[in-house]
Amino acid sequence: MSSEEPEPVVNEDEADLAAMLDLSKKKKKKDKKKSSKKDKSDKSDKKKSSSNDDDDAAGSGDDAGDDDNNYLAQQRRRLAEENDAFEEAHPDEYDRKAEYTYTDLLDRVVNILTSNNPEEKKRRTMPPPKLQKLGTKKTLWVNFQEICTIMQRPPEHVFQFFMAELGTDGSVDGNQRLVIKGKYVPKYIESLLKKYIVEYVTCQMCRSPNTELTKDSSTRLQFCSCSDCGSSRSVAPIRSGYHATSRADRRAARNAMG
Repeated sequence: MSSEEPEPVVNEDEADLAAMLDLSKKKKKKDKKKSSKKDKSDKSDKKKSSSNDDDDAAGSGDDAGDDDNNYLAQQRRRLAEENDAFEEAHPDEYDRKAEYTYTDLLDRVVNILTSNNPEEKKRRTMPPPKLQKLGTKKTLWVNFQEICTIMQRPPEHVFQFFMAELGTDGSVDGNQRLVIKGKYVPKYIESLLKKYIVEYVTCQMCRSPNTELTKDSSTRLQFCSCSDCGSSRSVAPIRSGYHATSRADRRAARNAMG
């Protein structure tokens, strides 16, 4: 008997089966690789097609916008041509377009304002009282008549007011200048003039100086009537202020009593 072991008998059918199993695995792997490559190619194709579709849509939108802009431009051009043709057929002799000067425009604005506001209030400028020393004990009011004319008040009424407020005597000379007994500065006379304007000239409703001073014969009251707003108010009578009695006044009183 020999000591060598017998070689195992390999079945040919089993070997073929094993080879087939190995081939099937390799084929599956190859199929998976191929399928993955196909999926990638399909995805890239879809992306390209979608991008192409978007480009087409954008292109179509741009074309539509261009068409609308062209249509609007044509309509504007047509309207401008029709307007030019109408102006040529029917010219306007007053249409000077850009030929206006600054003075023409300013005059036009002034005319419109004056036509729409016929009763425009006019401002009055009141000059300050001009005083001069007349000797050592008298003061001369030079522009007394001018101020009375500006205020539209009778000089007698203004004279009576100032004599009562100053508590002195005075007179109006031949040149319609007021001679006041005593020494006075222009600022004091100006303050009294402002008081007279507030009480007897200015309208309390609209602050207009365009007023008239009238006297009612039945009630003996004086009224200040405004020519702008139509309001009317009664004014206080002029009352004499404090007046120091002198020797001449006392002598005159004794003579009147005796």
